[in-house]
Amino acid sequence: MKELMRSAQLSDVRQQNYSTIMRELMRSGPTARTDLASAIGMSTGSVTRLTGALVRAGLVREAAEPMTRGMGRPKVPVAIDDSTYGVIGVHFGLHRINTCLIDLRGQLVAELHATERTTNLRPLLRGAARSVRKMIDSHDLTVLGVGASTGGWVDSSSGQVHTQPVLGWQEAPLAEALHDLVGLPVLVDSQVRALALAEHWFGAAAGVDNFIHLFVGNVVGAGFVFNGSPYRGAHSAAGGLDHLPVAGRSGQTCVCGSRRCFAMVAGDLETARRARAAGLITDDQEVYDVFALAVAGNPQARRLLQDRAGVVGTATATLIELLDPELVVIGGGVSAPVDHVSVVRDAAQDRLAARRGGDATARILASAFGPHALGIAAGAIMLDAVYRSPETFVPALTATAS
Repeated sequence: MKELMRSAQLSDVRQQNYSTIMRELMRSGPTARTDLASAIGMSTGSVTRLTGALVRAGLVREAAEPMTRGMGRPKVPVAIDDSTYGVIGVHFGLHRINTCLIDLRGQLVAELHATERTTNLRPLLRGAARSVRKMIDSHDLTVLGVGASTGGWVDSSSGQVHTQPVLGWQEAPLAEALHDLVGLPVLVDSQVRALALAEHWFGAAAGVDNFIHLFVGNVVGAGFVFNGSPYRGAHSAAGGLDHLPVAGRSGQTCVCGSRRCFAMVAGDLETARRARAAGLITDDQEVYDVFALAVAGNPQARRLLQDRAGVVGTATATLIELLDPELVVIGGGVSAPVDHVSVVRDAAQDRLAARRGGDATARILASAFGPHALGIAAGAIMLDAVYRSPETFVPALTATAS
């Protein structure tokens, strides 16, 4: 029994060390083993042994060009191997499923968009599974798992979507049902936490330990990273901002009875409704058509989106005063495909107290991922798990360590 316990403890330590090495290489890029050992506080011998196992397993590679520094033997840097493994992200939105393949460095390899007129769970799952299989069949990367995201109240620990108001889901077993269709590990989370995770890993908030990702789309919400870790709340419900009272007034009443809820005033559904009322789009067109008009230079469409960005700016100021983040990353239709983040900054700056709010131009940034954000972020859910526990997803790593 003591031997079994000792073996398990050694395995846990090894797993943690692998994770530490991979995370540092993701952060710093190609690094010589001696420099890597210094950065993470580990002996050079241990780093050499552990990186050797990671190289043999296909998670890390030796860079082609050695690093030379003066006299002596050149140092051969190691880096994350982006040619062997990947993960897939699937985002479930209104009438759209975005599927992305990303490599172990978080780089977008391929993306598929599927239009779905239904909001029913089972047909959407079957459509997502087709996209996942097509992605796997079309590329050489070995897929380690699937991350899935959607709006609403998502419990990552149980894999359940408790409520998704736009799609009408209630207690949807998203992780289990998608796993049954694709035969791969599946992890789920809310889209706002997934977006925050992606920005923290390899986006606009890389290296920032306290920030907010504010997403404005069909669903409005915020993902929080505090002290370097995502904040989910006591019931995995943190970040829902749909009913936050904001400046402005919707033409329709929210389910809660108010016309001043954030989602009702500034969400994509309200933006599309106002565009139809103004004659900009037809009844069967959506907010994406408003974006296209704005990109083409239509002044009415641009004004409509600028007004929406102003509302987002005042809400951003509220979040900054309440939580004092280092950074707020703006995602959704406010930042892409038409970038109105400057309007958000100006509106926020007008509201912020001079001594507490600081310079909003330095604290408010657009998402790093543009129109690809939702699929990449869903993939980041699985990528984070691979980095936390590489042996779990790459059995070859355990074999090479034996």
